Amino acid sequence: YQLTLALGAWKHAHFLMPSSAKMGDRQLVPIGVDEVKGSAQRLARPVITAPGADDHKYSRGLVGVIAGDMPGAATLAAKSAAKGGAGYVKLLGNVPRQLPDHIVGDTSQLEAALLDQRIASLLVGPGLGRGDAAAETVSQAVSTSVPIVWDADALHMIGPHSTLENGIATPHAGEFSAMEANFGLAGEGTKVERASALAKATGLVIVAKGPDTIIVDPDGENIAMSDAASPWLSTAGTGDVLAGLIASRLAVTNDVFQAACEGVWLHSEAARLAGPAFTASDLVKSVPPALENCL
Repeated sequence: YQLTLALGAWKHAHFLMPSSAKMGDRQLVPIGVDEVKGSAQRLARPVITAPGADDHKYSRGLVGVIAGDMPGAATLAAKSAAKGGAGYVKLLGNVPRQLPDHIVGDTSQLEAALLDQRIASLLVGPGLGRGDAAAETVSQAVSTSVPIVWDADALHMIGPHSTLENGIATPHAGEFSAMEANFGLAGEGTKVERASALAKATGLVIVAKGPDTIIVDPDGENIAMSDAASPWLSTAGTGDVLAGLIASRLAVTNDVFQAACEGVWLHSEAARLAGPAFTASDLVKSVPPALENCL
């Protein structure tokens, strides 16, 4: 179809696969009805405020990215976070010797590094690994009061024993199923129903990634659904870029649902601007013009 009209409210099917691939352009047509509880919110271009004249690197937000067994993934996420609007990005944990000039490596013990009260958000998971060292890293992270973005390997290692309020999880389909198993969920229903159940069980905002990415808060009050992003995102490392963007927006906004929405939109827009056959590093380079489109 070339055009699909939604009468009164967006329906989940307008954004979920496989139906969303057949919609063409979509347009919401008001018909005079009140707001429909539980209806979808179409993820819109965010309005992002540029730094003020008196801002500095800490007031703009310090992001801590924890590196593990494969520090290259964490470094990529840190590079993305640095482009997403935060004023300062630190790599913690297993810091590689060579880092980009704009990324600071904190080589102190992780427990000590996490005591920095200036850290506004943490990213845990890209390249973390799943061994004993990774488990200890997750344990140390959950003991802090800093809002955390949980991604990749870390999603396999959190469960009902973890204290997870005021955070974000960014699972793809396999990680989503692993989280459901860890939290004792049956994994039944639509993607929205499953994401809502997982958000409620974990206390986290859930960014359920895929060709039909959706964002659900723990209270079930907000369900944001993204238009389909570029299929060229199906390449290694783009999930690390998304995690870094969300962590960056969390450091800036201190609002978990807003940060998740802004990060997903910027990621999709950066992919659009990057054109075909880009790498994850190319995608990072497209983040600043994507951000500019929101100012």
